[in-house]
Amino acid sequence: MFIDTGNGTGWTPVNDSTKDVAALDSFTIDWGSDSIDEQPEPAVMSFTLRDRTGRLAGQALTLAGMKVVVQFSNQPRWMDLTPAMGCWRDLCIPIDSLHKTYSPASPDSPAETMFAGSVSTGGSIEPASDGGWLLKLSATSRMAIWKRLQSQGPTDTAAKWNGAHWIGTPSARLKEMNRRASAQGAPEAQLDGLALPSSVAPYTPSDHPSQLDLLHRLTVGPRLPQWHEVYDGAASTIRPLFLADPIAVHLSTDGRLNVLTDGETRYALSAADIEASTDLSITEPLTQVVINAKRVKSDNGKLSFDDVEITMGDQDRLPPQLTVMQKSLTVDSDMLAVDDSGGVWNSGGTSNVSATDRANIAQWLESHDLRMVPETVTFNSTRIDPARRPWLYKASPSGPFIIVKAKASALTGSDGRPSFTGPITTIGGTLSYRWHAGNPTLTQEATLAALRPLLTKRITWADLPTLSWQQLDLHICDLSMIQIINTSSPTAEKEGTQ
Repeated sequence: MFIDTGNGTGWTPVNDSTKDVAALDSFTIDWGSDSIDEQPEPAVMSFTLRDRTGRLAGQALTLAGMKVVVQFSNQPRWMDLTPAMGCWRDLCIPIDSLHKTYSPASPDSPAETMFAGSVSTGGSIEPASDGGWLLKLSATSRMAIWKRLQSQGPTDTAAKWNGAHWIGTPSARLKEMNRRASAQGAPEAQLDGLALPSSVAPYTPSDHPSQLDLLHRLTVGPRLPQWHEVYDGAASTIRPLFLADPIAVHLSTDGRLNVLTDGETRYALSAADIEASTDLSITEPLTQVVINAKRVKSDNGKLSFDDVEITMGDQDRLPPQLTVMQKSLTVDSDMLAVDDSGGVWNSGGTSNVSATDRANIAQWLESHDLRMVPETVTFNSTRIDPARRPWLYKASPSGPFIIVKAKASALTGSDGRPSFTGPITTIGGTLSYRWHAGNPTLTQEATLAALRPLLTKRITWADLPTLSWQQLDLHICDLSMIQIINTSSPTAEKEGTQ
């Protein structure tokens, strides 16, 4: 853990005894979203510092705004090792355990950032039983600044706007929001290939949404983006997680299921390494996705806007009994879909969803309704090393991965495909760090969302690698979702020690 108290000394590690500042006793980080129909709130970290000297405790009233970064050690390079670690012969450890003894010197050293933010007001101080003080504080991620920014947007003096603000093209709106965020020390939003609509409706003079709401409404679309803060060193960005994008499932030459994420091959996790409930969540079926877009009208040369619904259904992919009661995933958008202004608008074209978008949403609805996920899942550092699979231990989405060898892996849905096995991602959770039986333990109690497997190809027995059935790390129903047979050994994920 690194802190910057703002006194000009920069980042100081609190887990470095030579600095004699404080020690990180424990923390809990609540982050993300509880479901796919809610956008994430800023992450909040509650943490306890053990202050032996009282130096920080004495400054407690002025710690609000203190910057905080929490990381876990990555595999270090030789150039990153410090003289304090001594000679190699003095370490007496296997080389694959080196990351467990290495402490990063700064937030920009090789390490994986779990959280970055600023200390909030409030907290408490109490004497520690073994001397010194315990500081109990909380910090909020910098995405909170986007939620606080609610000032007036760009305006135009033309009479037709009738005093409206946030006037301009979608790209200009995003650029202005990023400019304002950056000026306040907040992360910028990155589109990651997401297409913006042709035009967006402005807001009335009395309506001042937060920039976070503006971002959500600006980017709503068939890819169903969910916006999360993603950390890199001491910095962060706000990026979309595309819930409706298809994920290709691979089969490696040695018979293991895997997915390719950000150029990294992620082999399936064994259920034996995960603390998971054997109870599965039967999700309430969704039958359609509704986008509340905007229509522009004109009255005596003055523009006004109201809602217009764009509905994308299952295209008869769902079993009939699931569509008896309509259940919608409804999202609000500033996208201009209908121009009934008689030419008064004249500030850009309208947008709608394509036939391809509708087909993709229909496939996503089918996948969402026919897949199950565990009610609770916990990843524990004593069973899965964070240095080996760092994406499981961050306050941001893991991206796609697969769980195999679960009791539910044998369940087959009405479509002949797995009811359980398939690409999933974390969308929220509670990260906790505390000492247990003399050992530091990091856990992630995660909220999972099922992702849509790409299903454009049906493999045959002849496509499978030359392995016996016993060597294949899967259930027979899993064959239906495999799209790519790796012809060579893929780039392996980070190795580490358990």
